[in-house]
Amino acid sequence: MKDLSIIIVNYNTPNLVYDCIESINKYLNVSYETIVIDNGSKNKVDPDHISKFLHTTYLPLASNRGFGAGNNAGVKIAKGKYLLLLNSDTLLVDDSIDKMLKFYKDHKEIGALTCLLYQRKNGPIQRRFFGKFQSLFGLMFRYYNYQKINLNQEFFYTDIVTGAALMIKRDLYNKLNGFDKNFFMYLEDDDLCKRLVDMGYKNAVLNTAKIVHLEGKSSNSLTRRRYYYKSQNLYWKKHNGIFATMLMRTIRFPYSIVQFIVSLSS
Repeated sequence: MKDLSIIIVNYNTPNLVYDCIESINKYLNVSYETIVIDNGSKNKVDPDHISKFLHTTYLPLASNRGFGAGNNAGVKIAKGKYLLLLNSDTLLVDDSIDKMLKFYKDHKEIGALTCLLYQRKNGPIQRRFFGKFQSLFGLMFRYYNYQKINLNQEFFYTDIVTGAALMIKRDLYNKLNGFDKNFFMYLEDDDLCKRLVDMGYKNAVLNTAKIVHLEGKSSNSLTRRRYYYKSQNLYWKKHNGIFATMLMRTIRFPYSIVQFIVSLSS
């Protein structure tokens, strides 16, 4: 059995996929496999190009099933004891995945683990790869969701870690039935993390590991916003009930109007 199965879902970003796999082959030292899922892309990855990389399997899907379902398809054929769900627009820059795997093995209380995500190799740390679960108070007062990173500590616990670089034990992922396929894009990682916490696990960020995340290269802002609101509605109904969802949508409405006006003027 492999130590680690890395799942990469492609949607019209083949060149990013090639760069990502190249960085994996360069820096990873554990026993691993990489599984590339093509999610019904028009701009598909080239199977011949993929075959040149070490330990890499290619699985094309006939249609775009969404990010979560694409990952689920990859996990079904995965042979690793542990999983790393990795966005196509990420790059390894050192042995951080090795560090994550060792840390994860040593901390049985952790359900999902991520690392620090940087906008570029020597750039600033991104701010949206972890956080608190959504709440009505948090939606009204955005600062409430802010969680400071203390780089002097090895790791910290958090409610949510990003699906852009999420490590989890394969047996645990399967116990959860993976990502909820009803989330086409966005908040599937929030939902997974919520279910892990409900099972008694903690989610964490490892400060001693890092990955570059180029972020948001496969869809435009209007498309992302539409999918986000749909997923947010689903998340709230699933975890907070219909009445709380109605309140959330009321709070969200003025923000959505402002964002729409800004998008028209940009």
